[in-house]
Amino acid sequence: MRGRSLLSTIAVLLLLAVAARAQTNTLRGKVRSTTGLPVNNAIVELRVGGGAMIGQTVTRNDGDFAFSQLASGEYEVAVTVAGFEPTVQTARFTADRMSFAEVVHMDITIRPRVEAILAPPGTSFTQDVPKPARSSYEKGAARIREGKSEEGILLLREAISTFNDYFDAHFALGKELFRLGNDNEALQEFELARQINERQDAVYFMFGMIMLKQQKFALAQRAFREATGINANRPVSHFYRGQALVELALRANDETQRSADLTEAEKELNRAWELSDKRLASVYVQRARIYERRGDKEAAARALEDYLRAEPEAKNAAAIRTAITRLRNPNKPEPPANQKPPQP
Repeated sequence: MRGRSLLSTIAVLLLLAVAARAQTNTLRGKVRSTTGLPVNNAIVELRVGGGAMIGQTVTRNDGDFAFSQLASGEYEVAVTVAGFEPTVQTARFTADRMSFAEVVHMDITIRPRVEAILAPPGTSFTQDVPKPARSSYEKGAARIREGKSEEGILLLREAISTFNDYFDAHFALGKELFRLGNDNEALQEFELARQINERQDAVYFMFGMIMLKQQKFALAQRAFREATGINANRPVSHFYRGQALVELALRANDETQRSADLTEAEKELNRAWELSDKRLASVYVQRARIYERRGDKEAAARALEDYLRAEPEAKNAAAIRTAITRLRNPNKPEPPANQKPPQP
């Protein structure tokens, strides 16, 4: 009897061990953008039925995350990160408590927010900055976010005087000066930032934006080309290079050069369209300008209609509808040559 009792005890212990092991399931995942690049510092929440959160982590530089010691059952994995749409996916572990520990792998793709697609690119450059300079920079950036531009600029200049080669401070100062319309001073700051680190696409992007604003379209398209050469996965750089090339083509006297610029512009706009997961509606407006210049007014009208379908509440909707009517009514007088086409 004692032998049987011992065997029964061992059997129970083995069952408990297996059951305990079944409670150590692991969930591993990777978060990527629609371009395929990993997304770091994304917040990942693990939830059970009803949406109750039971765990939270952030993705590493390679976009990876993990949760361990999970019981069998179904979980929700929610991912949030600035500039992207919130995403929720489901993960399930088998309910067989006699099974060994299970590892579930999942790939999560997050889409950029529409309003974030045309936002200026950020930077990713690390320096060993003295604490006083970093403190001034962080205070200056905070003042600018609060709308206290003058205080913010003074603090950024203070950071630079403490550490002259402070890339982030020069770049942030340049952006704020550009926002205020001080283009020449902004260019000086961006050039100083470029001298510190010439492999930042965001610097060339800002050069391009200033040149675009000043209608120096040849320089603008070159700057955006540099930006795409460093980082080919930002839709905003491709879009604005396409726009700059369209502007060049509309002003070109040589037909061969005009045709080449329009072809290149179309390629850039198509690239921006794909990288934005086909959500960058402003591409339709630039395509319409290309089609019209090539003489295909019906294609131009259809592109503008596509824009209105994608952006029914667009501020320029009335101007777009007027342009569609003009394209389809050849008897209607053309607008003055110096009138600018509708912009997104």
